[in-house]
Amino acid sequence: MRTMFLPKINYCLLSSLWFWSVCCLVMVGGDRTILGETSGLKITIVVPFAGAERETPVWAQEEESIDFRHDHQRATRCTSAFAAMELKHYLVQILRRTAIIFSSKRPDSGLFIELCIVAPDSRVEKFSFTRTADGLIITGQNRISLLYGVYELLRLQGWRWYGPGKSGEIVPEPLEQLRFPPEKKEFVPSLPLARGFDFEGVSKESAELTLWMVRNRMNTGGFRPNTGALARKMGLSMVSGGHIFEDILNPNRVLSSGKTLWETHENWYGLPANGKRVKGRALGTQFCMSQPELFDFLGGELLNHLRGEWKEADRVYVWGFDTWGSCCTCEECKKLGNGTDQMLFFMSAMRRCINQARQEGRLDHDVQIGMCCYEGTSTIQGPGKPVPSNLLEKGDYGVFYPINRCYAHDFADKDCVTNAFYNQALQSYFNQKPAVPMVIGEYYNVSKWEDLPLLFTTRIRQDLPAYRKIGASGITYMHVPLVNWGMRTLTQSLYAQLAWDATTDVDAFLAEYFSLWYGPYTGEMRRVYGLIEEAWLDIAEWRSWARTSALSQLLSWNGAKPAKPLVVGNHIKTSQTAVEHGRRSLRLMREAQELLDAVRTKERTLSQVKAGIQAVAVNPAEARAKENAARYEWRLGEDRRLLRYGIDTMDVMTALVAYHDALYSGDADGADKAWLAVEAAADRLDAYYIPISFEQPGAGLVSRDALTRSQTRDIIRRCRVHRSVPRPE
Repeated sequence: MRTMFLPKINYCLLSSLWFWSVCCLVMVGGDRTILGETSGLKITIVVPFAGAERETPVWAQEEESIDFRHDHQRATRCTSAFAAMELKHYLVQILRRTAIIFSSKRPDSGLFIELCIVAPDSRVEKFSFTRTADGLIITGQNRISLLYGVYELLRLQGWRWYGPGKSGEIVPEPLEQLRFPPEKKEFVPSLPLARGFDFEGVSKESAELTLWMVRNRMNTGGFRPNTGALARKMGLSMVSGGHIFEDILNPNRVLSSGKTLWETHENWYGLPANGKRVKGRALGTQFCMSQPELFDFLGGELLNHLRGEWKEADRVYVWGFDTWGSCCTCEECKKLGNGTDQMLFFMSAMRRCINQARQEGRLDHDVQIGMCCYEGTSTIQGPGKPVPSNLLEKGDYGVFYPINRCYAHDFADKDCVTNAFYNQALQSYFNQKPAVPMVIGEYYNVSKWEDLPLLFTTRIRQDLPAYRKIGASGITYMHVPLVNWGMRTLTQSLYAQLAWDATTDVDAFLAEYFSLWYGPYTGEMRRVYGLIEEAWLDIAEWRSWARTSALSQLLSWNGAKPAKPLVVGNHIKTSQTAVEHGRRSLRLMREAQELLDAVRTKERTLSQVKAGIQAVAVNPAEARAKENAARYEWRLGEDRRLLRYGIDTMDVMTALVAYHDALYSGDADGADKAWLAVEAAADRLDAYYIPISFEQPGAGLVSRDALTRSQTRDIIRRCRVHRSVPRPE
């Protein structure tokens, strides 16, 4: 009976009833205790399915053949077996002479760890540890939370996963004793609705990142076909969609009638403020929210996607046109309320469409809907009318994107005009009761500054608890890098930790990170990180999507003598101040570079001492020694390469702003001097590649040179054209 699938029934309950009547918990003070000597003993991992003794390794790899949405028995067995394999894989590396076996039931004697899943299809992500006289029960409310529990137990032994893959692991010293929690303890996430990343680019595939996400208690990511089965096995929630309606409602789209959408349904397109619809600007105004036929059409299109390319989606982003403030001005749309009310009205219609398709068997799974909340879709301010009840019933939610926020100040800083605006806008979403659940969409690696050596340690430690306090129940960010994290390893790790537990002692977390990641170079590398973070505080003023950022203004410049000066952001203001800020950033980063180079010199000296290690490892101890000998060299080298790109990028941007200012001021000598600096920085950037970016839309990888990746190549080319024209006498 205990191996049968019983919906909503704890899989370990039937095998545990006898225990509760005869045992009590072992109560020991402190955060954890050590459970006896394990060296030379046996640990039984209990996977509560008949045949676990032999089949656990097989079940753990069955994901490609399982329908995780409908075959809950096999899904639970697969995830439980995978959790058992992960537990064994990591424990055997650190427990001396300890045999680890699998069993479908508890042993009559000896130490055991029992793995239990309460409800495999539950959205609740909590897990618990329960101590017994002879072992530990790890109970996950759903499949992914069982894995969280396994990795939490491994954390107690000293394991850490700061970066993806083997190179990102922190391997603890061998143990004579297994560390268990002292008493029953339950773990629940601070931000339960979403903890993950927004994935751009369908080629963004990485099994190592998928594993890293679950080991660090992330739960949400974009579905990718080659890693989808792995993600399903671990219980990740898959997201698809986004700005989908620009293509669906392309006015030139030809219908089966042979006519275009514009010719057939001009009234579907929003009425601009001037009262006249124009085909060439049809997508510049949000589509009309008071057209029943349009809603039927878009509902059908959405269902086609959910049954086709998005069939694996657990959540779908349904975002309107990216119009930046232009809503339909027809009288019926005005009656619906503000831009957010109109979008919620539309989402409610899409929810009805999905619900009806589920009832009629035309869609075989439930899907949550996510609405984009930001300036681009006229949804930055919260609704003025009650949220439609069908959205609340299904747990549909909004994702609030403070796209042009300031990173020099905390999100809750009332004295920062930029962040004060976004803070007020986010809080306005909670004015309606009940409120639509809100997820924060952050920008720790947007395309305007991806692959720069940015650190947001101060912001993350302050902002994530603040988001939770305001009322947010989830967080995601654009767009996690798949490779070459460098110092950004801290950003991903701290982000994941605070998303799970917003009350984390950050000082202790940072102390442990630097100690484990850099070992003898902890002090120097903390200083390096601090200098880099300070150097890039004004990143949004330099490179955000806002029209007032330095990069946005340079990208729109034709390279000739400017008609007006640059006015950069809300904090920097003048181009002269921008140049001063840029040069200060360069001084800070070059100081960081000198420190980092000194550390690398120390490491090279130490590596000569380590050179006696055999070229080919002949046993696990030697293999471990070889890996340890190279780990600091590898980490410092990755930091150095990323920092080099950051210095060169800030150098070329600062020189371009100085050149722009000198041209505007009529300072020919200053312009010539600035231009020499532009060309020197451009030449350095043109000499190396920044490894990988992803085509969007489409499938493919791109390896761009650093100058192109900095987004300044075309600016410089335009300037060269105008510099080649002889100056008037």
